[in-house]
Amino acid sequence: MAVDSDRRSYPRAEIRWPVTVKTTRGFIEAKLRNLGVGGAYIHCDETANLGEIVTLTIKPPDSPVLSITAEVIWTGKVLALGMGVRFVEISDKDRQYIYDTVTELIGEIEVHGS
Repeated sequence: MAVDSDRRSYPRAEIRWPVTVKTTRGFIEAKLRNLGVGGAYIHCDETANLGEIVTLTIKPPDSPVLSITAEVIWTGKVLALGMGVRFVEISDKDRQYIYDTVTELIGEIEVHGS
């Protein structure tokens, strides 16, 4: 797993978790590709509108689902297929779970990547 921390306030870890994105036009079934405390990259063919507020239902393999409100800050179909989101409403419990998960994955990279 790789980490992408440039251009961001918080580090992100690569993951492959299912996510359902509730948009104004319906639901998008997708995969998270990276995740941090402040946002995520969602790999999907169909995207929400830029600036739209969406509800994410994230399904980690070892935890109950996370429900997060996010703003779509970029969409793409060329360099990166999908959309980037910034979390705007997240429970303390879900934020702590993401923080712990990202920290654990970054630690695994530092140990195995050295």
